[in-house]
Amino acid sequence: MKTKNKLLEGILIGVFLLATNILVAQTNTSPVQTVCAGSMAEPYLINPPTAGSTYQWSVSGGGVLNNGVTSDNITIDWGMTPGTYTVSVVETDINGCSGAPVTVDVTVLPLPSLTTVNSQIACVGGVVPDLFAVGSSPNWYTDIALTNNVFTGNSFSTGQTSVGVYTYYVTETLNGCEGAAVPVTLEIYSVPSTPVATNEAVCEGGVIPDLIATGNSLVWYSDALLTNVVGNGSAFNTGQTNSGVYTYYVAQSNVNGCESAATIVNLEIYALPSSPVATNESACFGTTIPPLSTTGTPFTTWYDDSGLTNVVQSGGNSYLTGQTAVGVYTYYITDTDVNGCESPGTPVTLEIFALPSAPTANNEVVCEGGVIPDLTATGTSVIWYSDVALTAVLGNGSSFATGQSNAGVYTYYVTQNDGNGCQSSATTVTLEIYSLPTSPVSTNEIGCEGGFIPDLTATGNSVVWYSDASLTTVVSNGSTFATGQTNSGVYTYYVTQSNINGCESAATAVTLTISPFVSAPLVFSQTACFGSLIPDLTATGNSLVWYSDASLNTVVGNGSPFSTGQTNSGVYTYYVTQNIGSGCESAASIITLEIYSSPITGPINHW
Repeated sequence: MKTKNKLLEGILIGVFLLATNILVAQTNTSPVQTVCAGSMAEPYLINPPTAGSTYQWSVSGGGVLNNGVTSDNITIDWGMTPGTYTVSVVETDINGCSGAPVTVDVTVLPLPSLTTVNSQIACVGGVVPDLFAVGSSPNWYTDIALTNNVFTGNSFSTGQTSVGVYTYYVTETLNGCEGAAVPVTLEIYSVPSTPVATNEAVCEGGVIPDLIATGNSLVWYSDALLTNVVGNGSAFNTGQTNSGVYTYYVAQSNVNGCESAATIVNLEIYALPSSPVATNESACFGTTIPPLSTTGTPFTTWYDDSGLTNVVQSGGNSYLTGQTAVGVYTYYITDTDVNGCESPGTPVTLEIFALPSAPTANNEVVCEGGVIPDLTATGTSVIWYSDVALTAVLGNGSSFATGQSNAGVYTYYVTQNDGNGCQSSATTVTLEIYSLPTSPVSTNEIGCEGGFIPDLTATGNSVVWYSDASLTTVVSNGSTFATGQTNSGVYTYYVTQSNINGCESAATAVTLTISPFVSAPLVFSQTACFGSLIPDLTATGNSLVWYSDASLNTVVGNGSPFSTGQTNSGVYTYYVTQNIGSGCESAASIITLEIYSSPITGPINHW
């Protein structure tokens, strides 16, 4: 272990530093000595020694005694464990007498922690970075034995510029003890040779070849200073199409990331003749397809690909494509000059438009007498026709008011036109106006207040009863309707029926008449003697009816007076009601006819 500034020990012990195998005496009389952890072969000796004496050395720990433990000088290999340890020596003189032990305390100082360093790389000819170590005044050496100290400090500029791997060793010092060295390298890589590349030349408008270079990790630049990267890799598509000479610079890099000098590569694009003038054509599917045409020289060539590889016609200013299917057909026309350079292709298109799809439309149904909806279609430039041959135009636009109001099925045909002027096939659209069902048959009803109130009835389908003529308030459904009315009065209801199409008929007005309560007629009972004239019974009222029973089941007379026909003695009870003309019969008044028996006179006795 390398040490610096060691304090050499001795209390009556001479401590010598061995250098180049020569003992150099130094005297240190302090009883406390220090040494760096890991110090090897630290010398200790008696100075001066006594002739004829022997010495017995010992150490309390922390180190190992080396040769000559009985001589007047020894060495100790100190370990890495810091602490204070005692070195003792006992002298035995020539007479065999031993002296008192002589001691010295040796403190083993800890070594500093390893410094932190980062190796660096650079390319020859480029900026060579400094090496850097973390610590307090690190020492830099060029050799692992730490004999050649070249710099002290954190940042070390090596001064190296040539290709190679340069290794340095960095240590840190604490309390005069220098720690273990950390190796750090600076590697300067060589740069590769310039790549091999070939200049290219081509006619303007032709296939522009890529520039090609052979090398590794190729980079293409547009400037000689190599600041503007335009491409990477062996093949470089310049993107140039106009005539001119275009210069590029290509360099390669090795696995270390070092870039070579650049190779200059030129792309020359020759000027071309002017392109021919042509006119695009279009047509709707199913119509006559026009030819493509151009104005130019007799050296016109027609292609069907933008790469100008497939010739479909050589020469001629007119070209009949033969296309009939829907699609966009693009052709390219060129002119060739005396230099053999072909002009850029003039694209010319024949577009055969697809017919637009038939518009989307919904059939409509409505009940006669209701609001007749417009027919609607979704499409562009919609046209409505009354005939399937599409000759009679009725309207334009998405919404079409038919003007129909009578029951029936009305059929129309609607098309749309796209922006190309092509008309679609027609969508058939119907408006069906359903006839209304007849009003249901119903009978007005009457009832008497306090008596039985009949239900209203109607004959029809899906019968609905309303309480108002506007038919807004539904009060019942079905053929029979119990009104719930009990008080006298005239109650009017409106009843409709609906057919299977959901169309509701006009309403039939139906009335329920409840006549007011009728009081019982005014009566006077009668009496008569048997055998005399029997009086009629009389009552005051309208449409009087006479009954013989309280249940009013047996009618015995009408009107007033009422001749009972009774002659025999007895009490005869009758029941009379009146009716005010509404058919409502009052409660019955009880009236009696009593015919008294004639007295029975005993025989006449003569006294």
